[in-house]
Amino acid sequence: MFQTPISSIAIYFLILFFSKKLRNMSLFKTRLFWSTNSEDDEYFDHNSLIVSKLNSEHDYIITGSQSGVLRIFSPNSETNEDGTLGGFHPNDVIVEKIFDTPILQVGTGRLLSGNQLIQLVLLHPRVLSVYSLVFKAGKTDHGNQTFLQLLYEHKLRGSAYNFAVGPFGGSQQRDFICVQSLDGVLSFFEQESQVAYVALPDFLLPGPLCYVTRTDSFVVVNCDWSVATYRYKILSEAADESIDPIYAKPKIFCEWEFNLGESVLDIKVINDIINKEARIVVLGEKNVFCITENGRLKFMNRLGYSPICIDAYILDPGLFTLVVAETGMLLVYENTTLKWSAHMDFLPVAISRCFLKLIKGALVALSDEGRLECCYLGTEPSFFVAPPLNIQEIDFAKAEQELASLEKVLTSSSNIDLSQNNIEKELEVQVQINREIEVCTLEHNIKNATNNYMSQIKIELAPHVTFQEVQVTIAVQRPLKAVPTIHFFSNLWDCKTVFSYVFLDEAQDIPSLEIEVKICVINNFGVPRTITRFARLPASLILEPCEPEKENKFKITLATDQRPVGLKNLFPEYSEADSASPHNALGFKGASGNSGTVLLAKSTEKFRLQSDSLTILSVLVELLACRLRSSAIDCKISLASQLPTTEIFNYANDHFATKQKVKDLQSHLSQLNAQFRLIQKRLIAKYRAKNPISLKSLELLLNDTYADILDVADKLENEIENLSKAQTNLSCSLHLVRQLIHFLDVDQEVVSLADSTFSSKVYDLDVQSWEDVMDASLCYLLRAVIPKTEKDRLRAPHTSFDEIRDLSKFEKHLSQVLERVPKHGHLKDSPEVALVEKECDAIEEEASTSSIEKPIGSRYGEFSSRLLSARKSLIRRHQINEHQEEDGNLK
Repeated sequence: MFQTPISSIAIYFLILFFSKKLRNMSLFKTRLFWSTNSEDDEYFDHNSLIVSKLNSEHDYIITGSQSGVLRIFSPNSETNEDGTLGGFHPNDVIVEKIFDTPILQVGTGRLLSGNQLIQLVLLHPRVLSVYSLVFKAGKTDHGNQTFLQLLYEHKLRGSAYNFAVGPFGGSQQRDFICVQSLDGVLSFFEQESQVAYVALPDFLLPGPLCYVTRTDSFVVVNCDWSVATYRYKILSEAADESIDPIYAKPKIFCEWEFNLGESVLDIKVINDIINKEARIVVLGEKNVFCITENGRLKFMNRLGYSPICIDAYILDPGLFTLVVAETGMLLVYENTTLKWSAHMDFLPVAISRCFLKLIKGALVALSDEGRLECCYLGTEPSFFVAPPLNIQEIDFAKAEQELASLEKVLTSSSNIDLSQNNIEKELEVQVQINREIEVCTLEHNIKNATNNYMSQIKIELAPHVTFQEVQVTIAVQRPLKAVPTIHFFSNLWDCKTVFSYVFLDEAQDIPSLEIEVKICVINNFGVPRTITRFARLPASLILEPCEPEKENKFKITLATDQRPVGLKNLFPEYSEADSASPHNALGFKGASGNSGTVLLAKSTEKFRLQSDSLTILSVLVELLACRLRSSAIDCKISLASQLPTTEIFNYANDHFATKQKVKDLQSHLSQLNAQFRLIQKRLIAKYRAKNPISLKSLELLLNDTYADILDVADKLENEIENLSKAQTNLSCSLHLVRQLIHFLDVDQEVVSLADSTFSSKVYDLDVQSWEDVMDASLCYLLRAVIPKTEKDRLRAPHTSFDEIRDLSKFEKHLSQVLERVPKHGHLKDSPEVALVEKECDAIEEEASTSSIEKPIGSRYGEFSSRLLSARKSLIRRHQINEHQEEDGNLK
């Protein structure tokens, strides 16, 4: 009855899956014919690329990096003997000049009085420079000389952001420059002379700036995510070059304003000669808007991806836009219709069209790291003609049989996983730690340290195949620090050896000496795999010998089933350093100043570890257990004392209180910041008022708020440092509990769950703290793993993920877990529970064997109903037994 719908549903989901995949893919790629790369440590943005003729017949490509390097390229577009286009040649770089300051933007225009030639303008943070490209021809191509000649420059009052070039005010055959600064001030320069300044209204952050020649207006972006235009005449009338623009009094009104509702990435102004109008193309975070010169929306294109950069041009019959997506796709739209899409080999931040000597309409793309490419759209022709499709009716019965056979193959293949074994054979990893410590020469946070050391870690990689990427990560717990933490290799095919150093970054106790080395690889098939190795640091890195103490506050007793080994044999490096101490006692001192003592009983096989601080006992217990297991084979260690319940809660309470202080200070700091910004806005409004009044009160309020911000920031910094110490102390206590639970004689399943619950890695997020996660884990243990009664075990576990505001319930849950774990017996020995588990196992086995014959929803429903009935029957059997016992007592 249900075979046909299952097959149709499966086919439907397969079609839906592949349609989504194909929707994000392109069968075509851009065709590259010229490319070059800049030097290292150079960065570019969308203002770093411009294409201009520069008084020649073909276009030049001009780039200016934020490192201060200007380059002018003339790409070689001639064909070789084999018919291919010539690539990059050193002669293609006609100018390369290094400046002392970054280049924020490059541009061109007629910027010299009495001269109709095109000049080059460069915008630096504080200087605006205009250059002329001088060309001297030689007898051969390599004899040509091209250099830049400085014509004039202007000093800027504030830090510049970008500029626009155009014939402001309807000037004929000459261009002017408008520079926008970081504080929203527009500076106008009429070639060699400096004209005026004007401050933009409704300004918050600088954005794109463009000039519309037909309307003689500027297009800017306001703080309310709207595009506005201001006529040059209104701006020039409102400007006053003798008064600072902050105190400018005239009100500036915009010509029109269009609300976009999203931030703007770039703006392009395109002149439509055929329709005699200008079009403003605005690239937002999610849409592309086309607005007319009068402020009317012509069309809007909704993008299903995040755009990076844009370029636009008019080609009859419509407007074409080139949009680069963050996925590396280049999409060509005619108005709102997608005409072409191609995949690019890299992600550019700027794109433009250029007309070279022999290629008209090539694409120029520039990445943020300086990769410059010239390419064109297209694909190689294919002479294959697809044969006509022979569509046949689907035989659903046969398709169902094929689907069942494929499911069996998938089930059998998923049971055998040889991937990890294969990666272990393909890559051999050896981790070695040098037991000889050396004086730390790296930067650390320990102040006035007399003896700080570091340990060397040697990692050897021996690959038997080639890997695309290999990353080696050394993970240590605070306050330990590894330098370097990450080693990365590309195309690894030969043996590599890397070194890292681990040292104590802060003067605190550490929870464990164990470090984790994780190797993440990607093979030639693109499949990621991981290899994990563990190693143990030498104890001398953090512990020093000291005099043993006779009496301490905290004591832990461990018993062994083997003949006790002397402490001098277990710790030979500390016995030689302190030969005067008794043979059955050793003292250890950590970097925090806390000391601990290890005592060996004279007549019994027991060890006592004691200290005035619980944090140092964590590493001492780990060190003693490791030395005992290495000295005797099959050495069983048991706990002969109680779990430190009260002490762990004290550390948790300290951590919770410190976390609350940090939250309160952060909230107070955010309120003071909002108040400070509000006072600044009010102060600016008073500055621009027509009738200025005294600002003494606002100035006092501003100074007091600033002083409060500094005070709260200092307190917050101290509390964050205290929170870090509280997290470290809590990690030490949790790791100690994990080790002591391993020494208890309880079920291994309970040990593994408790081991994951009492994790020594304490993390605090803004939305969730350590106590929230820990309380949920404790509730699960109490309900499902170590219940008080059998009814609690059969009841479904219920956990709450709400934020903990009071530690009373948390303390109760923690004490219950630490009380029940040592007393927990093997619940599986109960005949009734064993009967239920046996019935549940039979249900699971039956469901797994019949997974092909029944739909998955039906199997889950049947399994849940039968399991629920089994639980109800067990409860009913309990009630009958209780009634029988009561009747027997009455008789």
